[in-house]
Formats: sequence, structure tokens, C-alpha cells
Amino acid sequence: MEEQTIINILEQRGYDTRSAKLVAGELLKLSNPLNKLFTEWIELESCKKDFSTNGYSLLALMKERNMTYPAALLTMDWLIKDPTNALTSLKRGIK
Repeated sequence: MEEQTIINILEQRGYDTRSAKLVAGELLKLSNPLNKLFTEWIELESCKKDFSTNGYSLLALMKERNMTYPAALLTMDWLIKDPTNALTSLKRGIK
């Protein structure tokens, strides 16, 4: 999927242009299986499957920290790629 297509979809789903451009490239680099979850969400907005790692879950991040699905996906990806720093930040309450 092209980055511009993702930007357009994010804008249609409520992201402002600046935010959509900032996260679109990062969403293209998601780890497995998060990239599959993202693709499913892009195809159908209501498809918000859960995933857990390091004591956090996608749907819990959305509910408890008021994150969008893409923001929760990026946070989960951070937990996979850099768990030490991600866990420290999340425990401090940084979104």
C-alpha cells in the first residue's frame, strides 16, 4: 500500500493532514503481526482486533489512554522493538 493512500484514509477517518503524514510512514514499518492488523483496519475501519505484548493490549491502550487504533498499533510496535524504553514511558503515563 502506498503512503499517500494511507494518508488519505487517515484523513477520511479524522486525522488532520499533518498528523496523517507523520504517522503514515511509520505505519508502513509495523512489525508482524501488527502490519496485518493495520491492513485489515485500513480495509475496514470497524476491524479492530486485539494484540497483547509486555502486559499491554491494543484495545486496552485505546480505552485507557484514549488512543486511536493506529496510535495503539504504533505503541505496540514500540513495545516489540524497544521494550525497555516503551515500558518506562508507558509506566510514567506518556501516550
